[in-house]
Amino acid sequence: MLRRIPLYVIILIFLFMTEGFCQEFTDYQYWEETSAGNNFGVGARAMGMGGAQIATANDASALVYNPACLAKIKRIEFSGGMTHQRLKNETGFAGRFQPSNPYFANESIIQSNTRFSSANIVLPVPTYRGSLVFALGVNRMKSFDRAFHSVYIDPSTGTTDLDASILETGGINMWSLGGAMDLSPSISVGATFNYWDGEDDIIQEYYIPPNDKLGYEVWEKNHYLDSYSGWNAKLGFLVQPNRFLSVGGIIDFPTKYTIDQEYSFYYDSLNITSPDPGYTEEYTALGEYDLTHPYSFGAGVALAFKYVTFAGDIYYSDWAQMGGKGVDEKLIKENYQEVFRWHLGAEFVMPELSTTVRAGYYVDPIPFKTVYLEKDRRYLTFGAGFLIDQVLTLDIAWNHSFYEFRDDWSQFIKESYSTDKIFVSLAYRL
Repeated sequence: MLRRIPLYVIILIFLFMTEGFCQEFTDYQYWEETSAGNNFGVGARAMGMGGAQIATANDASALVYNPACLAKIKRIEFSGGMTHQRLKNETGFAGRFQPSNPYFANESIIQSNTRFSSANIVLPVPTYRGSLVFALGVNRMKSFDRAFHSVYIDPSTGTTDLDASILETGGINMWSLGGAMDLSPSISVGATFNYWDGEDDIIQEYYIPPNDKLGYEVWEKNHYLDSYSGWNAKLGFLVQPNRFLSVGGIIDFPTKYTIDQEYSFYYDSLNITSPDPGYTEEYTALGEYDLTHPYSFGAGVALAFKYVTFAGDIYYSDWAQMGGKGVDEKLIKENYQEVFRWHLGAEFVMPELSTTVRAGYYVDPIPFKTVYLEKDRRYLTFGAGFLIDQVLTLDIAWNHSFYEFRDDWSQFIKESYSTDKIFVSLAYRL
């Protein structure tokens, strides 16, 4: 299958370019499946609490976090949401000062996107006792938005030897049909059936200015367009032994994707030392493969007092168990690992102001093995909710994260990401 090369490996490749663009990519390839372990976050209330929702979801986002929590919803609910993400990527020297003869110039690139994130409806069914609730919705689960720019400097001349950039956009939506019911006054169960679809659009561009060592000026462009579609199901339970404590758990069954890929390649070199015009190559290729994500398991606990709620979740996934038709499963087992993702959150209600404030923290580890990871993905979150006329709620959340790849072996080259996400959700309850 054709996949992209992760960005920190491109930096590693550049380190071996002291004689120009002479190193074949295949010597350093490290495959990354961009949909693996890529969790964007859903719902402003949830993301204000650091995503800790398995035992405390109380709105339509229960379709995503724990369908059993739908049983707690007693009123018809219509909800929708938007997100804004600002991503900044810095590449270059990781020290305080740039070396006098740098291999890389310090470069940064910013990518901003505002997107639709969710639309859901929850329909409680009148029952003699207990609860029976159905829900339908679509939620943006994964975002592929990412950007990269790096400039390689010839240490002997101080001139640019290579300019590389990558722009990636797209994401995957999950369409869900779910339901929940009470088995007893303190035990609820729920399930969702999910259809996934989306696209990942990647453009890689490399430019080598006129270079006396090579004798050429070179342009190269690679374009990957992957279309995802797949199915899976989720089961959840919720136990509330008393009015303070809630305990939940979920089983996310394997997602089986079909991925259609279109790849185009363009290469053009201009000879600057002889009448030879150089070389041009251009072609496109189509492919299809199947990919199965592994089981994922989650557990959560929440303590709810009169005005304060504390919640914590933990998830487990073994990404080395990915597989599928047309996939090199040996390569996956060698390069992927099991990860634990954990979330902490708190919510404080101020009834006199019809306002709720939230805060949280969570860690979302990179699922592939790499010695170049300096700091893993960590998120700090804040949020607020407002009750308007007893039927309308407005929730807002802000998430900030930072992670970094670094090669300390040569010139302390780094690739640092920081992201700021804003979530806005609006819900109307009858």
